[in-house]
Amino acid sequence: MKVAKFLFILITVFVLVVIVMNQSISSYIEQRYHFSFYPQNTILKEGSKLKTKLEQIHTVLSTENTPKVAYANYQVIKDISEEDTNLSNNPETKEQPQQEQNLSSFEEQNTTILTDDDTKLIVDPSKEFLFMGDSLMQGVAMNLNKNLSNLGIKTEDLSKQNTGLSYKSYFNWAKTIENAFLTNSNIKYLVVLLGPNDPWDIRKGKNYLRFGTPAWKEIYTARVDEIIQIAQKYKVKILWFEVPPVKKDSLNDKIQILNEIYRQEVLKNKEIFIDTKSSFSFNDRYSTYIKNENNKTIKVRTDDGIHFTMSGAKIMSKLLLKHLIIKDQNVSK
Repeated sequence: MKVAKFLFILITVFVLVVIVMNQSISSYIEQRYHFSFYPQNTILKEGSKLKTKLEQIHTVLSTENTPKVAYANYQVIKDISEEDTNLSNNPETKEQPQQEQNLSSFEEQNTTILTDDDTKLIVDPSKEFLFMGDSLMQGVAMNLNKNLSNLGIKTEDLSKQNTGLSYKSYFNWAKTIENAFLTNSNIKYLVVLLGPNDPWDIRKGKNYLRFGTPAWKEIYTARVDEIIQIAQKYKVKILWFEVPPVKKDSLNDKIQILNEIYRQEVLKNKEIFIDTKSSFSFNDRYSTYIKNENNKTIKVRTDDGIHFTMSGAKIMSKLLLKHLIIKDQNVSK
């Protein structure tokens, strides 16, 4: 009897997980095995909506409360081990000689300071910002929403986990943002951050184009350009984030291919490309920690080596804010 009850619970949990995760599972099956499988019915759609709500709750609960810090003088530091980090954050062992020696030696030889970019965008505070992207954007969007709201600017966040430009059958960003522009004509600024979900083969007809090949790059570039052209059609200015280096070398190499496409297309169309590498890397390589202006080591990336901590998301937000000049509505035209 107990075995039957256990199996019933196990099967029930499995079915619920499949229902909630159906879109992600279907997307993975197509990307990994090149087999298109996107079942659609009311139960699965409701499951997907529940997953979205759970993601939003998780994003809020998983962020850490850190003090507000200025953004002009962050220093990127070489990645250190979790053991070293625990030592540096423990008041009883804060003055460990070896830790101090490691950090000071690094600071003397390899310090990178954030620098201002000349590209500025004059923002009308009566207009709205739209956030587009994957789970990287979700954390950043929370901070941008808060910072822009403090400036009296409204925002709309459409960021969604496991999305990108490679698989339109799973999620079509071009259609999604065009619908947003049609629904709300007050949106005049689009902020984009995506990429880690895109290093997959792209389907063309019945064939799949291998990631990174000339044919793949041609299609992916066209999809980036499609986003830009839709925004420009509705006279919406674009601020597109570079994806900072990630921990896994193989994924990082692929993301650099994507970053080059983003940079090329965004600048070619005279939109704003936001550099992030110098703020989150050491010698152009991934770094989990940086030192802020108070010489305090802070963790800016989560343990998965991809996403941002709250501190990291704040820095991303401020990297965008430094490109903005808020228009004074009291000044007569």
